[in-house]
Amino acid sequence: MSLGVRVPEREAEKVRRELVAGGLLERGRRVLREGGFVLFPVKGAPLLPYETVQREFEATERKTFQDYLREFLGEDEVREVRRSFDVIGDLAILEIPDGLEGREVEIARALLRAHKAIRGVFKKGSEVRGEERVRALVHLAGEERGVAVHREHGCRYKMDIRKVYFSPRLGYERLRVLERVGRGETVVDLFAGVGPFSIPLAKYRGAKVYAVDINPVAVDYLRENVKLNKVEGLVIPLLGDCRVVTPRGVADRVIMNLPKRSLEFLDVALGALKGGGIIHLYAIAPREDLYTALEGEVRKAFQGLGKGMEVLERRVVRPYSPRQYHVVLDIKVTSRS
Repeated sequence: MSLGVRVPEREAEKVRRELVAGGLLERGRRVLREGGFVLFPVKGAPLLPYETVQREFEATERKTFQDYLREFLGEDEVREVRRSFDVIGDLAILEIPDGLEGREVEIARALLRAHKAIRGVFKKGSEVRGEERVRALVHLAGEERGVAVHREHGCRYKMDIRKVYFSPRLGYERLRVLERVGRGETVVDLFAGVGPFSIPLAKYRGAKVYAVDINPVAVDYLRENVKLNKVEGLVIPLLGDCRVVTPRGVADRVIMNLPKRSLEFLDVALGALKGGGIIHLYAIAPREDLYTALEGEVRKAFQGLGKGMEVLERRVVRPYSPRQYHVVLDIKVTSRS
């Protein structure tokens, strides 16, 4: 028996896209239908407002990416490649393991053969860098265009993956934050990109969101995505340095998803709050000490700015490198204690 979610047929395609975006759909298992409902096999309990069930989901005989890789790679090499790609819309971004650079085009073509919905494959050509948070991408196979429309949690995001930052691996985290936001809150999203945190808050919570980013291409797509998702008047795109353009004293909540540099902007986040409020602060932390040193730095900074804090939640968002993790602190801002 395996875990599944049971959804009405009319909502099945929407839920399927959400499960795929969040990495929760159990690949290689057959979807079931029962009397007007569709049952999807899932990995773990997804945060969706649908019934979870236990069922026998038959294995499918579809040839997988790993099956195609085994045609030209050894088993150890297949294990290195198998989970090293992101899908944004109908485009994939591969991470080629060391030693397999000479097989990267074959790997990309295997991915296209296994996943018919993927139309173009790129590889990471650099780390994310610069204030505009862009990484170099190298085209490997399929269509060479960089523009895609990504669907996540019932929202659509148009973007050029070569010119903006977007990580589909944060889909669960964006849903987690959404579930903690109250109806009608005012939120400041300090590093908003194309809007994946901002737009669901407006669409599902009626939140007013000041969405700030310094990358002009990202903000252009953000404006387009606001219209695409019909949240005009709720999401307010702001282009520029957050120290200059962020409104002061307006927010119930601030999102700071700039993990390598978020501590530099704590004063901006505190200035954006009405007084008290919640800050979702993202950082990169070593495996040996995920939270202690980070919380100490944040507390010291808050004290210097005349504020106290209470950590409401701390969690690992995802692995970042072999010895580092992307983590988040949900912080309640208080008066100095």
